[in-house]
Amino acid sequence: MPHFDSCARIAGRLNGPLPCSNINSALPEIEILEAMPRGPAPTDDYSALSVTNVKMYEDMNKVAHHTERYDQSKLIIRRGQEFIMGIVFSRPFDSLNDWVNIEFSIGNNPNITQGTLITLTLGGEQKTNTWRCRVVDISGTETKVGITPSTDCITGLFSTYVAVITSMWIRRTKRNPKTDFYILFNPWAPSDQVYMANEYERNEYVLNDTGVIYNGVVNKITSHPWNYGQFKRGVLDACLFLLDFGKMPLQYRGDVAKLVRKASGLINSQDDDGVLVGNWGENFSLGTAPSAWTGSSEILLSYASSGGVPVKFAQCWVYAGTFNTFLRCLGLPARIVTNYCSAHDNMGNLKTDIVLDEDGRMDANYTTDSIWNFHCWNEVFMKRPDIPPAFSGWQVVDATPQQTSDGYYRVGPTSVKAIKEGQLGYQFDAPFVFAEVNSDVVFYKRDKYGNTTTASTNTTYVGQIVVTKMIGSNNPEVITSNYKYPEGSPEDQQTMKQAESRGLTRNKTTLPASDVQLQLWANQSKESDDVNVTIYLINKSKEQRNVNISVTGKVDYYTGATRSVFKFVTRSFTLLPFEAQQELITVTAEEYKTLVMGQPFMSFVAYGFIENLGTSITSMVVFHLDTPPLNIEVSGTLQVGESIYVTVKFTNTVGYDLNNVSLRMEGSGLLPVKTKQYSLIAPGSSVKWIESFIPQLPGTKTLVACLDCAAIRDVCGQLDITIQPENAESN
Repeated sequence: MPHFDSCARIAGRLNGPLPCSNINSALPEIEILEAMPRGPAPTDDYSALSVTNVKMYEDMNKVAHHTERYDQSKLIIRRGQEFIMGIVFSRPFDSLNDWVNIEFSIGNNPNITQGTLITLTLGGEQKTNTWRCRVVDISGTETKVGITPSTDCITGLFSTYVAVITSMWIRRTKRNPKTDFYILFNPWAPSDQVYMANEYERNEYVLNDTGVIYNGVVNKITSHPWNYGQFKRGVLDACLFLLDFGKMPLQYRGDVAKLVRKASGLINSQDDDGVLVGNWGENFSLGTAPSAWTGSSEILLSYASSGGVPVKFAQCWVYAGTFNTFLRCLGLPARIVTNYCSAHDNMGNLKTDIVLDEDGRMDANYTTDSIWNFHCWNEVFMKRPDIPPAFSGWQVVDATPQQTSDGYYRVGPTSVKAIKEGQLGYQFDAPFVFAEVNSDVVFYKRDKYGNTTTASTNTTYVGQIVVTKMIGSNNPEVITSNYKYPEGSPEDQQTMKQAESRGLTRNKTTLPASDVQLQLWANQSKESDDVNVTIYLINKSKEQRNVNISVTGKVDYYTGATRSVFKFVTRSFTLLPFEAQQELITVTAEEYKTLVMGQPFMSFVAYGFIENLGTSITSMVVFHLDTPPLNIEVSGTLQVGESIYVTVKFTNTVGYDLNNVSLRMEGSGLLPVKTKQYSLIAPGSSVKWIESFIPQLPGTKTLVACLDCAAIRDVCGQLDITIQPENAESN
């Protein structure tokens, strides 16, 4: 698809193009203010004021602005908060007789009206500027100045100039990269769009550079450790490069909603050569398997260093992890959310359709909708001035390419509160997100002539649980109630009516009530790798019920798409009044092991026909197979400046050869990404990998490792260690 340039599309309505690049051009050093007679250029007036040095006080300002962890020599500040700079003049500054402007510019064509050129008068009133400037102290020839950027200013890399103005000319300092500084969003500033009042939440959602992303299935939640690495050297520049590459106008980079909406499309490469290439297949030989990544910094740095070549490969948690790094790096409070049993509806309604053939088998040829075992997206905390204030707070953004929104593969921002209330008329993409957590599952029976009838409807299967990482812990926090009311409650019914009034349709078929209930359970045997599937039936009537049950067993991708069907069984039950029966079906390891290589998800779909009533009942269960553990150990003195050894251990317990195995390891603030290859790990054999590092900073750090090959995916381990300061013992 041709690239659609958001800057070029309105060029015909402007005298000049909108600046879309954070590559800053230099302002002129001399500007003549009035005509001068011909002759030699004016010579320096040594009594006139001139600037000899500009100090940015990086260390002091970074601590005050909570940016000291960024591995960047330049100053990094947050908007809406004062920072101190020092101007050293050739003589003491005289506020009554000297005219000095401080100028900050961003982009290659800075303009006051677009907010890309800021001019402040030293010691004067700022009548037309939302930035503030005050003289803090004058000591000899140095004047310390407090600068407060506006709380809605553009975020990015600014250049600094000091201009001395006389009646005849303006003389500026030369462009000096050492006085360039970054402005980020500010969750600590009450007037910023992203203000977050709770300090614990800020520490988690802005400053935490490691975490876990939840995966697995609804009844067996697992996690993938992830290193966000937003403070790593080069990551901030990579995030700004992404906005430049995506042609986002500079003047919109202070608006949170516009920025995150643009970025949700740029994280994927579907239509604009963004960061990550999606791959939901099985062949990852041309890149890195999604399950092998240990963090985002490697991805963003690779993308930026290549000049915008998309990185291979990603699935939803990689998109979410990378997007989270981008958001936190720019100062936005963000977190990753996992929705279990997440509907992916292809018709834009509130129905997820599953088609069964006349024998009760699931018919993959006619089932186009899917229910993802889990799906990850991001939430950003912000005020939304474009919608009612009640719907500010957490907003859903999703970089996984699923559907187009205004021509791009992106989702959001959409208010979580609006989703809960069924208020789907507010921007952006609320109906799609609402369906992900509220869709009804409708089972259809298709006969041999192609006729379909509704067999049953399940209104509670989708969106069973929504989780995010708990503050200060790697345990999951259940936030389902943020997205929906309890199923069947009066509030839930009102929400569904509200959603239908916005055009979302539900299945209106009225089915006769069934007095027989069907449930499926599945678990892995503790003694072997066999899987036990339990069929449970209960007759709630006063009469006997004869029920015929068929169960389809299949291996799935995590998206719910069928990889292979490996089992089909039928059973007949005679249920006396109020009787319950259950039957165990054993799926041996030999039946499934050759089919699940690289895809540890299985599902079982049961269809029941009640002969006495002529009605149908259905049930589904998904199952995640266990993977061998990956163990991480450390030895040595856990102290700054001391050598530490990290050992990664793995034993192949899956019962077959693992070929072309990749092992990846990194530690935020400890060691860069390292990889190791093994051509073969035979059944029962073990591997051990030892690396050393010397920590430079104290504090709690996380080591992450992932093992990956075609036969087994998502084998990960993590270890938190606390590094003591260099002189901890002597103190």
